[in-house]
Amino acid sequence: MSDKRLNFSRELVGDSVNKLIADGLEAERLGFDFVWVPDHLVDIRPLMSIFDAWTVLAFIGAKSTKVRLGSGVTDIQRIHPAKTANIVSTLDNLTNGRAVLGIGTGEIMNTVPYGIEWEKKETRLKRLREYLQVIKLLWGSSYEKPVNFSGEFYSLREAQLSLPPLQKPNPPIYIGSWSSKEMLRIVGELADGWYPASHNTPELFKERVQIIKDAAQKANRSFERINIIANVPTLVCKDQNQITQLKGRIKNALKRKLLLNQYFWKVLGLTKDDLSTPRELEYQFASPGPNYDKTLSKAVENLTVPDEALERAIGKIIAVGSIDECVSTIEKFVQSGATNIFFSDFLSTKENYHLIGTEIIPRLRNL
Repeated sequence: MSDKRLNFSRELVGDSVNKLIADGLEAERLGFDFVWVPDHLVDIRPLMSIFDAWTVLAFIGAKSTKVRLGSGVTDIQRIHPAKTANIVSTLDNLTNGRAVLGIGTGEIMNTVPYGIEWEKKETRLKRLREYLQVIKLLWGSSYEKPVNFSGEFYSLREAQLSLPPLQKPNPPIYIGSWSSKEMLRIVGELADGWYPASHNTPELFKERVQIIKDAAQKANRSFERINIIANVPTLVCKDQNQITQLKGRIKNALKRKLLLNQYFWKVLGLTKDDLSTPRELEYQFASPGPNYDKTLSKAVENLTVPDEALERAIGKIIAVGSIDECVSTIEKFVQSGATNIFFSDFLSTKENYHLIGTEIIPRLRNL
């Protein structure tokens, strides 16, 4: 990794908007550098309420002073890039330069039910590149210096953004991606950071970081300036008996992830020959609702995964155990290229986040 300071991120999800706000403000007090709010219209249970990401981030931003505020992540199909540029610029001005745009190519659940076309992968990748071009052009525009653009999906004619962002040259852009090599290359070519939607082993994480690095070098960009986030579920257990109790829940959650993201098979050392799951259960192709919930629950119940694979995954991708054990696991991701550790809402609790903030982050600050 580079010599820059290691950063820490927290995911904010839940069914109470007041709790989301409180968690975001507590994250700042505990020393987290970033908070991320999903930008969805709907999601898979157990989430029951989905709050607008930018409204929540603005409310947290108005009550905080330091923590960076990111969407985890916005998609390119529901909002025109000019409006996205304006939203982020507004948040940046409101929070004295703390806005972060997390963006990806989206999911069926947030498009098709609302009459928005779900485009082919190749089309969405092209659209993403163009979307980023338009946003950056508008962030650099002014009343005196309007901009023009003619692309396959978007066009600008003497366009300008009346409210420029405070951050120069622009607020940072993080690309959200499960495992796509094409998306990782876009991170290296155009973005300021990688927001991984899934978990990795340190070895797989290192491979993905190398893809970003190679793309950055090919584009004559400084790889050292790209923030590389590692999604490391962290469960601090001061009581060893607690680990045994947790393992059953962890294994069930991992089986669920195998169905939601088939890339995760590789993380567990499995192949498509080992498992057979319907594609419509995958997160990107899911259509949440009662029928989907029943189908997913039944599939998890019926899914047979070798216990040694689940045990291996727990040891590789999850920081679980004592403070020393958690720090040791996270250090492996730092050694593999992480410059930002993302503590997701994976079976986490308020007490666990408090331990991460008071016990784990101070130990890792000096890495």
